[in-house]
Amino acid sequence: MAITFQSFKTTLGNMVAAAQGACPALLDLNVGSAGRAMLEAVAGLGLWFQFIALQILSRTRLATSIGSDVDSFVADFGLSRLPGTAATGMVTFTSFTPGSQSATIAAGTTVKTASNVVYTVVEDSTNTAWSAADSAYIRPAGTACVTIPVQCATTGTGGNVAAGAVCLLGTAVSGIDTVTNAAALTNGSDGETDAALRTRFVSYINSRSKATVSAIENAVTDVSADLIYQVVENVDTSGATLPGNVVVFVDDGSGDVSDSVIDEVYASVDAVRPAAVSIQVVRPNVVRPPVTMTVSVNGTGDLATVQATISTSIATYLNGLAIGDAASYSRLIQIAYAASTSVTNVTGVTLAGGTVDLPALTGTAYRAGTVSFG
Repeated sequence: MAITFQSFKTTLGNMVAAAQGACPALLDLNVGSAGRAMLEAVAGLGLWFQFIALQILSRTRLATSIGSDVDSFVADFGLSRLPGTAATGMVTFTSFTPGSQSATIAAGTTVKTASNVVYTVVEDSTNTAWSAADSAYIRPAGTACVTIPVQCATTGTGGNVAAGAVCLLGTAVSGIDTVTNAAALTNGSDGETDAALRTRFVSYINSRSKATVSAIENAVTDVSADLIYQVVENVDTSGATLPGNVVVFVDDGSGDVSDSVIDEVYASVDAVRPAAVSIQVVRPNVVRPPVTMTVSVNGTGDLATVQATISTSIATYLNGLAIGDAASYSRLIQIAYAASTSVTNVTGVTLAGGTVDLPALTGTAYRAGTVSFG
């Protein structure tokens, strides 16, 4: 039932009309009169009651609740707001004299940007440089560099940085001289907004007690709304037919989602799967296509700044692609021109060495690789 709210002027006017209509004699309701003062006092109370009613309505409906009221509303249904996520990505540790000694880079080693944004090396058992025996990454003697995953020490978009921004060792490592990130880090996010939580609540409620694809997808987003996923039925991870099996490909936009996230997603999906249905939660096949181009700018633009902006924007585009999406060649040209009004020409553009789109493949995620400028 809709409630029509009235302004003080309208409320007072209606009260004056009602009072005069109920009295056979003319009432003195001029400004300053006792009767006018009484009606104004009651009209003021009416506005206050309207405000109280509005507050009650806004707090008892999710669509109009904000902040902590949204949290308390969804909490009654077993749902909570998702926190922000920390940016993750790959960095390369390099030695100037690789032949003289090997290097051991333990999980927890820190690196940082010039503005002191700190990142921590995290374990990835699938990385070829990881040694389970040493619980660390190993750069063998004779190998100049090793590329391993890091995670920002704080959550939020503040951890999203351009390629090359990670340039300092926060922890001294014997046998390592420099560190850098070849691709931008773009997958850090702030906490879930009220609007996003409202949208997820609808999906959450609609998928309860249902062992459907939507229920599985909602189970993934319950771990983190920033996860990128693809659910494929009746196949195994290689794409071969396997009746009754569900494969969930999961990525966080970095192309190197952690073991702990995979485990969390598996547990969440396992809670909603039907009996006799098997599930597999795996990383997608990550392809990092190199991008090359030549960019020209006019006298109003700084070429190095424009190139850095283009590199970051391309990384954002690729890292945001859904698993199974194609990578568009023409989008690279669009991104380059959109980077600055000073861009006058973009030539020699290649994507993975070619000039065509990379095809959409089930279980394949295109992620940021190197961006080179001629």
